[in-house]
Amino acid sequence: MKCTDLLIQDHKTILRALSVLEAMASHVETDQPVDGEDVETILRFLRVFADDHHQTKEESALFPELRRSCIAGEPSVRHMLFEHDQERSLVEALEDAMRTKKGAQFVQFAHRFVALIRNHVYKEDYILFPIVERNLSPEQDEKVVAEFEKFQIDLGYLADLRRLEWKYLRKAA
Repeated sequence: MKCTDLLIQDHKTILRALSVLEAMASHVETDQPVDGEDVETILRFLRVFADDHHQTKEESALFPELRRSCIAGEPSVRHMLFEHDQERSLVEALEDAMRTKKGAQFVQFAHRFVALIRNHVYKEDYILFPIVERNLSPEQDEKVVAEFEKFQIDLGYLADLRRLEWKYLRKAA
């Protein structure tokens, strides 16, 4: 399996988490109850899975390999790193809004975060990853995949996501 295939699998999981966050924001907007622990759980999932696990794989394994290739100055790589920083800032803003019980800010930041991540995933899947596939040799790809294998995620985080999907998304279906 190619490194881009593995990252696309991560993207699918991240998009599931965004649907949960979106449902939570919708609950807050319509004055429906949202369990504070559930909000903490989804934000922890986004921080651990999307940032510590997924983005760190890109930043420590894929992007350095790209820098060594012919596309070191590729603007899309620099832009992805910029968006990673934006995403981290928005997670911090979401956590702050939750801690200070500012529902309107939570909703605003949740919508911004969801839009940013969905757009970011699209750009990686359809712009960056085709560039990666055209420019990384099979040996380079194998090297990146081997680095990715060093990143393991506690399956409890995925179980938490499934529980939150059941709780917040099944009602909407």
